[in-house]
Amino acid sequence: MRTRPLASILEATCDAILDLTLFPLALEADSNGAYVLGVMGEDALRTRSRGPYTPDNLPPEVVSTIRFAALRWSVKPERPEFTVEGGGRWPRLLMVLPHSKVSIRFVVPEDAPPIPEPAPHNAGPGGDIRLALEFVVRTLDATRMRTGKEPPLSLRLSFPEDPDYDSKVASVPDDWADLLLPAIPTIQLDRRRCSRRQRKAHDDAVRTVAYTDQTIDPLGRHGFTTWLGSARVQDPH
Repeated sequence: MRTRPLASILEATCDAILDLTLFPLALEADSNGAYVLGVMGEDALRTRSRGPYTPDNLPPEVVSTIRFAALRWSVKPERPEFTVEGGGRWPRLLMVLPHSKVSIRFVVPEDAPPIPEPAPHNAGPGGDIRLALEFVVRTLDATRMRTGKEPPLSLRLSFPEDPDYDSKVASVPDDWADLLLPAIPTIQLDRRRCSRRQRKAHDDAVRTVAYTDQTIDPLGRHGFTTWLGSARVQDPH
């Protein structure tokens, strides 16, 4: 049995996002696994198609994405499993890493949720999301070292509107404006299944693993909020 199930899943998720150069538009995770949603890469979208599809007429976007992912995992011990979801108007691909318990669904831009993505040359927001997930991993490990097990929390990624976006854009040169997102990548923790002792231990871990200049602010009755670059980790409950 894994002694750090969610931490291991989040580490595998970060590795997959990095290996696939994927900006996560949605992400949910708990000790049972992680689910990620992202748009297929630029190379896969050079040739476009529209369904319905058949086993003899697979969407080229999906075929290209499978080849790309299979090449990335060809040097890894884990073999991804692929399911082509071609029954709708637009092609989709589900990639599952069974050992890591990570599922990634690739969609085309027309099928993606209305979430602002960073410009192709802007790796900052995606990197900050990984930093936020890695911060959560460190808090889980620190809690486990203190209590003997991970706290039973879950998390999801959301993109609430940034109320200060206009003022931020006005404060930077024009050629830097596209580096800013009008939304805040937010890793929202759900610790409602934690006992009082587990929550207290995790609160202590949050402060212990924080960087020297990282501020941990209270939020709500028992929650907190903190920033990792442009991304935010918070528990609003």
